[in-house]
Amino acid sequence: MYLNDSVTSKINEFARFAEQMPGVVIIHHISDFSVVYMTANGLKLLGVTLQELIDMKTEYYPRFFNMEDMEDFLPKMRVLLDNNQPEESFSYFQQVKYAGKSDWTWHISAVRIFMWDDEGKPLLTITTAYPIDRMKHIGAKAERLLQENNFLKKNIKAFSTLSKREKDILKQVALGKTSIEIADALFISVETAQTHRRNIRNKLEISSAIDFAAYARAFDLI
Repeated sequence: MYLNDSVTSKINEFARFAEQMPGVVIIHHISDFSVVYMTANGLKLLGVTLQELIDMKTEYYPRFFNMEDMEDFLPKMRVLLDNNQPEESFSYFQQVKYAGKSDWTWHISAVRIFMWDDEGKPLLTITTAYPIDRMKHIGAKAERLLQENNFLKKNIKAFSTLSKREKDILKQVALGKTSIEIADALFISVETAQTHRRNIRNKLEISSAIDFAAYARAFDLI
């Protein structure tokens, strides 16, 4: 990865302001998504110098981040780069492992294109990341979103086995409807409604109305 003097100068100029910003600011090179700049507070949390981080190249991802989060990150990044719009950005949740810590720390991060090459193609991206546990005003909401996100990842395979009709039944049960009410609403027999409920319980390995509601909320049925 090579950065010419002009690009390096712009990064250094930006760094003077970035060091005063809240959260952690990171600049990545599009060619391999390696780090070319990170604010001092981020380097301190990871326990490395900027040069050490640069030398790691893409190896820094599995060292400091939960790679399962890439399932959410990569598709959004592809769209951002394909659209190539200066005002466009995306956000995502990310788990980071600090130096000397065994547990993950959740962050909410936002990404946009930071610089383009002479042909107008994306060259660098900029990311701002904020630890969620320090954002007390959104703590409860963020925690709920994180739980739903984890629920989705864990159960999407089972949910995908449901037919369209079974998803309709799942929604109705989550709303507290009885088999008789479901039958009336969907123009099916009570026996058919009960059969669908039984099949859903078997496929999802659930038993209570709370379980039905958890799936319905997580997969945007209610």
